[in-house]
Amino acid sequence: MHTIPHLRRVLASLAVAATAIGLTACGGGGSSDSPAPPTPVPTPAPTQVPRLDESRCPYTLHPSQQLSTGVRCGELVVLQDRSNPSGPTVRIPFAVFKPATASSRAPVFYLTGGPGQTWTEVLAQVPAGFSPGFNGGAKLPRDEVVLEQRGSIATTPALACANTGSSWGPESFRDPTAELSVVLPALQACADGLIANGVQPRNFTTDDMADDVEDLRRLLGYDKVVLNGVSFGTNWGLAMLRRHGTRVDSMVLDSVVSPAVFPLRGDAQAYDSALSALAAACAAQPACAARYPGLDDRVSTLFDRLNAMPLPWQGGPGNEANANVALSVLGQTAAFSPSSFPRLVAELERWVNAGQVPSTLPQFIEDILIDDSSLRQTFGQLLSVTCADNATTTEAELAASVLQVRPSLRPARTSVNQSIYALCGAWPYRKDLPASAFLPVTSAVKTLILSGTFDPLTPPSWAQQVASTLPNTTVVSFPTRGHSVQNGSACSNAIVRAFLAGQAVDPSCAAAEALAFE
Repeated sequence: MHTIPHLRRVLASLAVAATAIGLTACGGGGSSDSPAPPTPVPTPAPTQVPRLDESRCPYTLHPSQQLSTGVRCGELVVLQDRSNPSGPTVRIPFAVFKPATASSRAPVFYLTGGPGQTWTEVLAQVPAGFSPGFNGGAKLPRDEVVLEQRGSIATTPALACANTGSSWGPESFRDPTAELSVVLPALQACADGLIANGVQPRNFTTDDMADDVEDLRRLLGYDKVVLNGVSFGTNWGLAMLRRHGTRVDSMVLDSVVSPAVFPLRGDAQAYDSALSALAAACAAQPACAARYPGLDDRVSTLFDRLNAMPLPWQGGPGNEANANVALSVLGQTAAFSPSSFPRLVAELERWVNAGQVPSTLPQFIEDILIDDSSLRQTFGQLLSVTCADNATTTEAELAASVLQVRPSLRPARTSVNQSIYALCGAWPYRKDLPASAFLPVTSAVKTLILSGTFDPLTPPSWAQQVASTLPNTTVVSFPTRGHSVQNGSACSNAIVRAFLAGQAVDPSCAAAEALAFE
């Protein structure tokens, strides 16, 4: 079977998660102010950086798209290390989708999640005249721009590391020591190979990506931009606001994360809280409560039993299904399919009662465990971002975070934290980000923040923390949703469209959404 290793998902949600690109194709206008049309920028010399290389389009586009009139694409060429003007470069694909009628409104820049997710497969599905955002079908009202994350599999170079242990990742093992003994030398060899080829992993940070957005904005001739990011993309957008705030017109931040919330210190509690919130939501619905009584206590008992006696499972981490695997699956369900949560708990209980994992897994569990190869292929990029953004969190603080959760979750969380600390210790990430990178971003830029009550990857408390220093912010909480909410319903799409059009946001539809448990 296939799986996204839980640590990849944990790190992706923290870098700071998630594992869905999670960008919506919301149309709409922009702010009520209308910026001037793009300002022509002199074409840089072929060897000058930063520059745009549009000699070829790096994407496979929909057959209906016309280059130059409907889509402008190429590569942004920038220095890997902007403090070294004679150093090597990184080539980052970008695309600009243009409406049939030119608009003077600030363009929307979509910022992907992960970190490590790309546009390479998405853009082939976007017909001419439509938004490249996730919910394809929205007409283009203005320019919309996509830019890859430096170091992802789409860029040259990519921080690709192959053969870094089993597909499960060390944190999926009850004792990660043996798996780490395989993974850490492989990571070191990968880092050594990159460095030998002129690639310094320390130069692939969120701040560097923010500067990439600014370089692309300037070279395309836009005065200001609208940022629309989900999960890690919100961190990317906040870094852009902190470093180049005068060039940001407005922002949509969906499933918010930032180094200023110190994600690794609160991640364990976020998972535990999400599981309890879903159990409470089930208990509040008579039908669910009758079918799945005492769900929160049953979750604790399930983990206790798996801690005491994991199930034999050929191909699982250490050939077993343990509490670590259960935490991964339940966490992803909370994030992306909350309605399946009670059913999944009951299914896992059946396995424990039978003393074995069924030879054929239910389809809804297989769907949870689908692999995302783009994240696996650039594990080095994920570490460069995540480890730098969490550099101020100590091993002692990680250990203390485990004590914040119910006892039955502590063994699995200890394995996760031990693995994270070891992996970051083996990777040459940037350890000297300025102190400002860890401070809350303060700005009067108009912002829409979206969060889901059941999100274990970027919990709603983080959205409130980030909003507290952004005074011109509207926060909309979706009480039935998990991670990445703007592409989940007509309500969330309408809210984003209204915000981008400069209209008043009515959040009442979010509160009216109902969760129908399976």
